[in-house]
Amino acid sequence: MEWQFLLRFVVLGVLHWVLALMMLQDLAYRELVLGGKKALWAVLIIFFLIIGSLIYLLCHPQIFFGEDR
Repeated sequence: MEWQFLLRFVVLGVLHWVLALMMLQDLAYRELVLGGKKALWAVLIIFFLIIGSLIYLLCHPQIFFGEDR
């Protein structure tokens, strides 16, 4: 049972960092962000595990279109 817990922990960790790196890269190249504070978004993405990345993704749907509108 312990190895299953460890496997879940590793999978969630990898998922978090993949999402976080994608969102941080988008944040770095974006000129305008909701609220205007990139540092706050970076902290949210990094420290709130998967939830922070998903909140950023939901607040910036133009990520899929590749341009600021």
